[in-house]
Amino acid sequence: MSPTPARAADHPDLFAHFGAEDIPERSIYAFSPVFPCRVDGRRAVLKRTRRLPENAQAVAAVTRQWAARGVAVVTPLDLPVPNPVRLGEAHWMAYPFVPGRVYTGTLDDVAAAGDLLGRVHAAGAGPATLPAFTWPDHDQARVDEDVDLLRTVAAPHAPDALIARLVDLVTRFMTDVLPPIRDGGLPLVNATMDYKANNLVYAVDGPVLVDPDNGDFAPRLLDLAQAALLFHTEHDAVPPRPFDPEQWSTFIEAYGRHVHLTGPERHLWPLAVEYMLNEEGHWALTGEPSAWELPRQKAFLLALAQIRADDFPLP
Repeated sequence: MSPTPARAADHPDLFAHFGAEDIPERSIYAFSPVFPCRVDGRRAVLKRTRRLPENAQAVAAVTRQWAARGVAVVTPLDLPVPNPVRLGEAHWMAYPFVPGRVYTGTLDDVAAAGDLLGRVHAAGAGPATLPAFTWPDHDQARVDEDVDLLRTVAAPHAPDALIARLVDLVTRFMTDVLPPIRDGGLPLVNATMDYKANNLVYAVDGPVLVDPDNGDFAPRLLDLAQAALLFHTEHDAVPPRPFDPEQWSTFIEAYGRHVHLTGPERHLWPLAVEYMLNEEGHWALTGEPSAWELPRQKAFLLALAQIRADDFPLP
């Protein structure tokens, strides 16, 4: 059973604050409240953003900074009321609605997506910055918990060999994977940390990043690795797997028109893929057990569990 989208009726203060009209009964996204509507006479989207006020303001500042540097990204609407705004324990943002279509997996779409991520990373590190990326600090109890999640949530749906491989990655992550990445002096940028097909709308002039709210000031290499692994997750318009070889070659070539990876980045790329498979990949595999009940997502997760760094060579 898939998650039930949030109800508009549960957020009356949100719509009252923004004076929203034409509100749907439920969120258009199952995993987080996202409501298209009309605000101040314009088509808009209301969505929950970062929890801390300073972090919500950072998202607003960085998206405006990106847009000023030619990055196609939504920026908060200029309104007569505070935007972003804190309501209860959550912060909310009103963005413009972007008309367009979804990503279809063609090589033209793939190239445009790689180009946009390259532009995001080429925009650099400031002056405004997103919240600082937090490195994991897993003790043995957390490692044991992650192993248990793999065995209870993923193992009933996946071959034993795949689960064994993932368990091995979890158990050696803190000693073999994290330290070289954390201590590698990798370049930091305002990174999306959620660069997925579902977060792009293909407008007339190309893709627009419409969900910038999960970004961090983080190693760009990890943002690139996460995109390699999870760009196709939860996206019904394409086959249920990460990039195939031709798509990846197209994506990384377009990305490389804007970003030249350093020697340390190229050296650590295989570990970056393992890092994101252990962190974001593990969450995808275990964080929402109902995902395994959806045929398309189950197929994607099985493909994800088989991924190796060699599947994403750097040119």
